[in-house]
Amino acid sequence: MLSLPLLKQSIKSNAVMWGSMTGVMTLLCIQFSSLDMTRSLLFTIFYGMMTTILPGIYVLVTANKLLASQVDRGSMAYVLSTPIKRSTVTFTQAFYLVNSLVLMFAIQTGAHLIVNNISPISFATLGLNMLKGDLTSKMIIQVNLSALMVCIALAAVCFMFSGVFSSSKYAVGLSGAFTGVSILANMLAMFGSLGVEGLDKFKYLTICTFYDYQSVLFSDSDWMVKMIFPIAIAVIAFGIGEIVFSKKDLPL
Repeated sequence: MLSLPLLKQSIKSNAVMWGSMTGVMTLLCIQFSSLDMTRSLLFTIFYGMMTTILPGIYVLVTANKLLASQVDRGSMAYVLSTPIKRSTVTFTQAFYLVNSLVLMFAIQTGAHLIVNNISPISFATLGLNMLKGDLTSKMIIQVNLSALMVCIALAAVCFMFSGVFSSSKYAVGLSGAFTGVSILANMLAMFGSLGVEGLDKFKYLTICTFYDYQSVLFSDSDWMVKMIFPIAIAVIAFGIGEIVFSKKDLPL
């Protein structure tokens, strides 16, 4: 089911994009969690926005390159000229996309854990005066796990469009619209949580509503229940992308 040569090719062709997004996200996390002037904005700006915006940009570009762009350019004809099934192609590309996100968040999470163990952030610094103590390693892992699941769901929808359409302009257009609306609605909802009346309703228009870091901070189990939905979306979207790509006529 997994093609190692194709996996190596995907890793190589997307290394720059993955490295750039991972590096930027990790450096921003270190900055927001270590500098006194930005610590109070750690969850408002970094975990509230950056953990969906940066991976969202990555999956938008990468998902298109994995299938639709290769069909568009004609390079998929070379891939399928070898004894490899289309189902193996889609499984390998989906495997790469999911695991690249897992590694991206693992590196960023690891960096945050190191910084937080050296200099823990108090809830008072985060503006959560109703809570006592410091941000824990367990909370950091749970917050990032919640964000990762939503980003995998975003990746799955983008991958689905890449598998359904043979033209990059349609795959990128629909993926961009879905990802853009999701991220924009999440940003507007974030401003609503800061006191801008009415904007908090935008959270219901985006898949990012299933990413609930506040539930983690308040030791609520809602974040675990909400993870069921992005996981289901990811399974369905990856499945649709695989089935359609395997059965459609390709302009090879």
